[in-house]
Amino acid sequence: MAVNTIFLAQHAIAIDKTVDSERPISAEGIKQTQLVARQLLTSSMAISTVFHSGKLRAQQTAEIFADTLQINNLIEIGFLSPNESIALFIQNLTTDKALYIGHLPHLEKLTSKLVCGDENAGIVNFQNSSVLCLQNNNEHHWQIQWYATPALVAE
Repeated sequence: MAVNTIFLAQHAIAIDKTVDSERPISAEGIKQTQLVARQLLTSSMAISTVFHSGKLRAQQTAEIFADTLQINNLIEIGFLSPNESIALFIQNLTTDKALYIGHLPHLEKLTSKLVCGDENAGIVNFQNSSVLCLQNNNEHHWQIQWYATPALVAE
């Protein structure tokens, strides 16, 4: 199956590791994620699956998106960790219209690599709970379609 559209999101704002080493998402992080997720629902985004890194903050963010968007496919994958190889992600990119919840610097490097071929290009400055939509017009060319941040979709 060709992968034509993917959605990338940085996890929600997490509690500082000095307060809780597991870093669950904060009340503000929950609110911001719900806001963006409701906007995606209102916009009828066709997201098929939600993937997350397995870290608590990414898992909780993924659960909010999945619950709001009524998506039953919630899957943990190891290649979304903060310093994971972006090549591993690209190799395993097989699900169209999937939302990937990850971390910095991985997401920024991945986006730069997909869009312009240079992982250090700094194409997007990710924000917590924000969602980036990328579309692939051919096997090696991705384009940014839109970027929804909590501030942009604020009620």
